[in-house]
Amino acid sequence: EQVLFNLLDNAAKYAPSTSQIRIAAHDTQAAIEVTVRDHGPGIAAAEIDRIFDPFARASADGRPAGTGLGLAICRGFMTAMGGSITAASRADGAIFTLTLKRPAAAKHPA
Repeated sequence: EQVLFNLLDNAAKYAPSTSQIRIAAHDTQAAIEVTVRDHGPGIAAAEIDRIFDPFARASADGRPAGTGLGLAICRGFMTAMGGSITAASRADGAIFTLTLKRPAAAKHPA
């Protein structure tokens, strides 16, 4: 819940107020993937790898105030749950993907 809140909060801060924020989920046998996509300024390629570091903030003109901890918290929660979070940037915004692996089925003795 906190991970989605942080991603949606960031999308609302950086994307124009009239744009849409899209959430999609994809279920496979191995994992569940959730994507959050905004139509903001995106993330510079040089910053993609560091935006999940504590206190790191993407450099965007007129960016809103923040501590740079939100995405680090997201990564911590996802790692603790055995999942992952990645970011990608396109000309029309940023895309964050959460991946949660399905637990292995418990084996019962016959």
